[in-house]
Amino acid sequence: MDLSSQRQYIQRATNATVSLTTTNPTHIYTAPTGNDFDFAIIESILVTEDGGQQTDFTLTMTSDDSVVHTLWSEYNISAHATTELLTRSLILTAGEIINCTASHANKLSVIMSIVEYAKGD
Repeated sequence: MDLSSQRQYIQRATNATVSLTTTNPTHIYTAPTGNDFDFAIIESILVTEDGGQQTDFTLTMTSDDSVVHTLWSEYNISAHATTELLTRSLILTAGEIINCTASHANKLSVIMSIVEYAKGD
């Protein structure tokens, strides 16, 4: 196969982090949109409980047509524990949004490792 005729992709790595200071849904990441970067692959989602209290965690993805999909619902994070949520990568297309909610404020931190992709020439 002649790869010179295949579309190439440009990538950049980034992290999205948030400390959940309320029990309201909190925005953590939006996949890039536009002519440059237009999709992302989430490689890791770490959730850390650093307040000494077992806390439930919910993670949702909102698609570009505003439909909310629950990825994890009331997932229990033990006191002083760190949990990796993903066993495989999660692909987000342009504009999809990740939000998270904690059952207790000021207990959880979330760190996502992400690779964003743009179409090359």
